[in-house]
Amino acid sequence: MEVDIRIEANPYHIPVGSLYEMAARMNKKRSFLFVSKVLGKHIPLHPCIPFISSALLASIYYEEETGQTLPEKELLIEALKDGSKEHVEAAYSVVKELSFALNEPVVFIGFAETATALGHGVFDCFMNATYIHSTRERIVDQEVTLYFEEEHSHATDQLCYAPEELFDHDKPICLVDDEITTGKTALNIISSIQKKYPRKEYTVLSLLDWRTKENRQRLKDFEDMWGIQIKTYSLLSGTVEVKGTPDLEEQVDADEQIPLRKINDHSIHLRDIPSPIAHYPYSSVDSNGKKNDTPYSALTGRFGLSSKHRQSIEDYCHQVGQYLKTKRAGKKTLCLGTGEFMHLPMKASVYMGEGISYHSTTRSPIFPLNNDRYPIKNRLVFESPDDPGIVQYAYNILDSQYDEVFLFFERTASKERRQSLLRQFYHVPHIHVVDFI
Repeated sequence: MEVDIRIEANPYHIPVGSLYEMAARMNKKRSFLFVSKVLGKHIPLHPCIPFISSALLASIYYEEETGQTLPEKELLIEALKDGSKEHVEAAYSVVKELSFALNEPVVFIGFAETATALGHGVFDCFMNATYIHSTRERIVDQEVTLYFEEEHSHATDQLCYAPEELFDHDKPICLVDDEITTGKTALNIISSIQKKYPRKEYTVLSLLDWRTKENRQRLKDFEDMWGIQIKTYSLLSGTVEVKGTPDLEEQVDADEQIPLRKINDHSIHLRDIPSPIAHYPYSSVDSNGKKNDTPYSALTGRFGLSSKHRQSIEDYCHQVGQYLKTKRAGKKTLCLGTGEFMHLPMKASVYMGEGISYHSTTRSPIFPLNNDRYPIKNRLVFESPDDPGIVQYAYNILDSQYDEVFLFFERTASKERRQSLLRQFYHVPHIHVVDFI
């Protein structure tokens, strides 16, 4: 496979190598993937870094809308460039205090599953804002407010369950995704919104924007058709041309080699740390029709959040992180979010002490190759604890890399359902299963 990348805009002059590496994807619709080094999804990183990249994306939006510049912008950029502990922690201390003011309220929407935390991180930087993230979960107690498709994904359905009043106005909406390839996903949700809750202005924020001239023209034609304005901003934009298919031989998946041994894990329930917003008593149903009556957290944005909740969520995550710090037994610790549940575990991980790496499980199938020049060294394959009918992956978790792992779950599931995931960590001395609800 040959890939030709041409960079057209890099407003903050962040080195390309600080933002992403390329990998081969097991998807007939799209054979490659930009593996983000600032997202906290596919590969492990310092848990502060995704909040810094979110803040820089928010900063671009703020600059373009107001003409004002974040004074500490260079500190944040430097943190992404060198990744040093000193710069990263200094940058995070700035990020958590940001409070950009726009001319009018804005609704931010993050796309599941990859951009749920990115969208939340952008939203956190603004006053007088609302946050919603789409989901792929089927919630039986609630009407779907919006439905749209992510066409190049292996799991295409995207649903929004936020209350109608969060959409039923004419204020601007800002969509947040990690990457725009064709722009079709953004146009799909905008079309869905316009049919029910029309307005005049949208913005699309992304870490990367790879749209071709044809894709950009499609957006302009879409604007003309609906009589609206769609602004797009990103940390990096350009074009990518791919020739051929990946010349990689499928490797044996990690779970096929795992011995069937008993896993000794330690359960941690966070029920004694009160949530600043009451849980939502909604039920879901999985792909096999099995119902889960465990409530949902009200702190994720799946059902909508307001800027007034920001500080209480920060304080809650600080309290959770400090508590989990007392449970640590290792020095090389992995904190692993699960699926769409990324933001709360990542923010709690910030406060868990030294030696923490964070990322998340994913539905995205990527070719692993243990090569110094390739970003995905290995993969773990397992059934989703929330839905055994869905295959999930975790990448770059090597033997002897960690002496401890914290697995984070939004909702409680049976130990039987979690065995497929737990077995992946048979080689890790200390395994903690953290249930937020």
